[in-house]
Parts: sequence; structure tokens; C-alpha cells
Amino acid sequence: MRPPDPEFRRAESPGADSPGAGSRGGESPRAEDGLVLACYHDAWDVALDGGEEVRCSVRARHFAKLRKDEKLLAAGDRVRVEIEDDGACVIEKSFPRETVLSRLLPGSRRPTEQVIIANAEQLVAVASFVGPPLNRRLLDRFLVIGEDAELDCAVVLNKIDLVSEDTWRRHARVYETAGYRVIPSCAVDGRGVPELASLIEGRFSVLAGTSGSGKSSLLNAIEPGLGIRVREVSEKTRKGKHTTSNVTVFRLNDGSLVADTPGFRELGLWRIAAAELGFLFPEFRERIPDCKYPSCSHGPEPGCAVKAAVEAGSIDADRYGSYLKLHDELSTRRKTAAPDGGPIPPV
Repeated sequence: MRPPDPEFRRAESPGADSPGAGSRGGESPRAEDGLVLACYHDAWDVALDGGEEVRCSVRARHFAKLRKDEKLLAAGDRVRVEIEDDGACVIEKSFPRETVLSRLLPGSRRPTEQVIIANAEQLVAVASFVGPPLNRRLLDRFLVIGEDAELDCAVVLNKIDLVSEDTWRRHARVYETAGYRVIPSCAVDGRGVPELASLIEGRFSVLAGTSGSGKSSLLNAIEPGLGIRVREVSEKTRKGKHTTSNVTVFRLNDGSLVADTPGFRELGLWRIAAAELGFLFPEFRERIPDCKYPSCSHGPEPGCAVKAAVEAGSIDADRYGSYLKLHDELSTRRKTAAPDGGPIPPV
């Protein structure tokens, strides 16, 4: 579906709490459940369980208790849609989410959750080697929020045609050793595309990564009919341009669901405690029970089994560096009040 017309307004939509809303002749409207594919300012695209895709409004009363920076619905939400006699579609309710992939909303005056996708089963973190260059710190952040959301996580290392085989294999081994499925890929020549198609088949997956990492290109390679817009990397900044501006869920021909996300440059962790962070690194988990102190932060304490594994080379030093940076960020945030003097952000 195309984005809504800029002139669209919630109050103008038939059935959005406007006069005359409701079915004609006093008959009850038809109701059908579905999944939110995309969210716009005043409209929501929904794939009904019967197969139809419709554009919906939401009754104004549902917005009454929302703050300005809060969103009523997210892509992936399960909803119930009432379909009026005149064809107007109105979302009447949403169902509890089974999983939620979130980040800290950038630039908000008070700590606010931004839901990236609801009800996904699997996170596929996509990173490129060139244009933009590989950012292991951000890749590790994606994996941490995926682990926290209890999603199955995998890694796609894209644009392997632009680096040596030794280079991409070295980085792939790091994440394979950590316990992740790793797919080296190149959308141009098709390497890794069948493996990625197999990985997402029959599941609800979300592809996440930086702008320009190649998420949309890989989806177009899997199913050319999707026609997702792709834009080259900015020559000035060498960073990807934000072609995908909304999280959009696509239904593939085989019935799989896959969400294409905007390229994130900021990924603040939401509701993750510093004390829990180590358990979100799979290669740490089996070693944490062997630490000398139950409350070990895996930093300066003596007798840390995780640090010993890093020194022995069985845990990658850069992955450990990502952990230390995130742990420091969470610990600092805990000690700092919100900018507006409100409550301390949840960590």
C-alpha cells in the first residue's frame, strides 16, 4: 500500500468517531482480526487474516491517554478491525503483544520506549563491510536488544564482495563462536540469498541494521516483486540514506512475514538492567556461574570467569569491549535523573 495522502485526517475518516459513524441501518459491522503492516500519522495498513489488505483509522477515544511522544500501535501488532457497510475500516482493539523489540526513543525529554516491532519471532541483524563500514558495536547492540526481547537472533554480514575472504571469515567466526547463525551475503551476486530466504521462511522476522547495510536489497533479491526502494550511500557522509522511513511488514509469497526497518544510528537500550547485561551475551552465560562473586560485573573484580575466558581467547576481546561499553552506559544512566527532573530511567 502507498502512504496516506498528506491531507488525510483521522476525523475525516468514516467511522473514526465522526457523525454517522457505524453501520448503516443499525446493522453490526463485520469484524476481522489482522496484523498491522505499517503505521503512518493518521492511518494504519492492516493485513486481515482473510487475506485482504486494508487502510484503517482508529477511533479518537483511543488516543485520549497517550503522551505526545507515545504511539498507539506498532507494526506487527495484532488488531481487530471493524469493516463498515461503506467499506470504512476502523481498528477497534489491539491484542496483547507476545514479543516486543524496543529501543530508548532518541531525543525525548523523558525516557520513553519506542517499539520497533511487535510479535516478531526472529531478529536478523544485518551489517555491511563497506558503505557503511562494519560497525561491530552497533551490531552487538542489535543482538543485545534481540536477546532481551527473547527473539531468535542471527547475523547477516553483507557486501562480502567488497572485502577479502579472510576478512569476512574472521568476523563471521566471532559471531559463530558466540553462538549465532551467520550468513555471509552479497545481494549483487546472490551469495547468501538462498540461505537467508531459508532462515526467514515460515516465520515472522525483522531485519535490522544501519542505513545502507543492504536490508532492502536482500529482501528484493529474495522476492523481486516486493520492489522495496533502495538508495546508495551518501558520498558526503559515507553513511546510508534513510530510504525506509517506517517499519514495514511484508508478506512474502510463501506466507512468511518480514519487517524491513529504518537504518538506526542510535540504539539506546530500554529496560535492561546492568546486572542482567551479561546474560544477553550468549558466550558469557555458561561462564557466569563460575565467577567468584555472584554479583560480578565482569569488570575489575578478581576471579571473573568471563574475563578469564577473554584473556584465554575463547571470548572475543571486541565483543567483551562492547559489553563493557554497554555496562558503563547502563550504570551511568541509573545514576542520572531524567533531564526534566522526572524519575530515573529504567535500566
